[in-house]
Amino acid sequence: MQKSKKKKILLIILLISMFIVIPNMLISAQGDIEIPIEEKNSNKIINTRPPQESSVYYEDTTGYACGVHVSGDYAYVADRDSGLAVIDISDPTNPGTPIYENTTGWAENVYVSGDYAYVAAGSSGLAVIFIFDPTNPGTPIYEDTPEIAIGIYVSGDYAYVADRESGLAIINVSDPTNPGTPVYENTTGQARGVYVSGDYAYVAAGNLGLAVINVSDLTNPGMPVYEDTDGYAFDVYVVGDYAYVADYESGLAIIDISDPTNPGTPIYEDTIRKAHGVYVSGDYAYVADGGWGLAVIDISDPTNPGTPVYANTNGFAFDVYVVGDYAYMANGEGLVVIDVSDPTNPGKPGGAIPFELIIISSVIVGGAVIGVAVVILLRRKRK
Repeated sequence: MQKSKKKKILLIILLISMFIVIPNMLISAQGDIEIPIEEKNSNKIINTRPPQESSVYYEDTTGYACGVHVSGDYAYVADRDSGLAVIDISDPTNPGTPIYENTTGWAENVYVSGDYAYVAAGSSGLAVIFIFDPTNPGTPIYEDTPEIAIGIYVSGDYAYVADRESGLAIINVSDPTNPGTPVYENTTGQARGVYVSGDYAYVAAGNLGLAVINVSDLTNPGMPVYEDTDGYAFDVYVVGDYAYVADYESGLAIIDISDPTNPGTPIYEDTIRKAHGVYVSGDYAYVADGGWGLAVIDISDPTNPGTPVYANTNGFAFDVYVVGDYAYMANGEGLVVIDVSDPTNPGKPGGAIPFELIIISSVIVGGAVIGVAVVILLRRKRK
C-alpha cells in the first residue's frame, strides 16, 4: 500500500515536471539544433510529428553571395570572389546549377539592363558583362573607380555606382562595350547603395543616412541633401513619395521624399537582426535581415508600417529581389528562393523552420524506466 502510494506520488511529480520542462524547452531550443534520432538510447519513445513542407529552395554558389538581380528566367548573383553567378530560375522551386564569369575585383552587387549585367566589382570599379546568352556570359569590360564599388543602379544610358568613400560615381554606358569616365559626387558618408528615380539619385550613405543628389545634369550632379538615420544606411529602394532604407541595426527606415530637397524625418520598423538589403513590391517591403533571413513588412500605410514576419534562410541574408510569388535572396552561401505568394506567411506553410517533436525517455524510478519527455525543435537541413 505504502509502495503503491509512493509510485502514485512519483507519477504525479513526473507529470507536473513534464508540464514545466516541455514549454521551457520549446522556447529555449529553437536554435540551430540537429539531433540524429538513431543515436539515442534504447529507452527512448519517439513521437515524430511529420515535418511541414516549407517553400524555401536553395542553390549554393562557390563564392559568397551578396547581391542579386532577376531578369527573365535567370537570377544574376554577385558572388564576391567567384564573380557573377548566373542561375536558371525558370522553375523557381528547382534552381539550376550556377554558371560563372569571374571578375577581377569582388562582385558586390549587380544590376541587369538589356543584354548586359552591370557589376559593382569592388576594387575594380564597374564591370560590364554581355549576357545575351546567359549560359555563356562574356568577358567583363571594366571602368575603374578610385574606391570600392559596392552598389549599382542603371537608368537609361548611365550606371550609378555607390563607390564607398568616393560617393556616387556616374558612368555613361550608352556604349556598354566602352563605358565612359566616371563623374563623381562625394557623399561624406560611405556610399553603399543607390536608387535613381526621376531627377534624383538616392544614396544609402552609411552613418550619414540617406543622401539625395540632383542628377538632372549628369555631367554636374548637385550637392547631396542628407537625412540622417538612427542606424547605418546599407541599401535604399524608392517607390512614389517614399524612400525605404535598410538601416542595419535600426531595421527599415521610411523617409518621405515628396520634396527631395527636404526629405522628412524617418519612420522606423525594427527588425530582429541587421537590415542589409531592401526591395518593395506592392504593399510590402522585403528586407534582407542578415542572420535572421527575410523580413516582410506591410507598408500599405508607409507612415505606420506593420510588424515584420520572417522566413529564416539558414545563412546570412545580404540582398533581396522580388518577382511575382518569389523572393530571391543573396544569402552568403548562395541563392535562396522563398515563396511569398502569401506575404503574411513567407515560405508557407511552415516558414523556413519546420520542426519535428521528439520525446526521449530516461527517468528511472525504483530501477524501472518510467520516462521523461524532452522536446526539441529541429531545424530541417537544407537540400
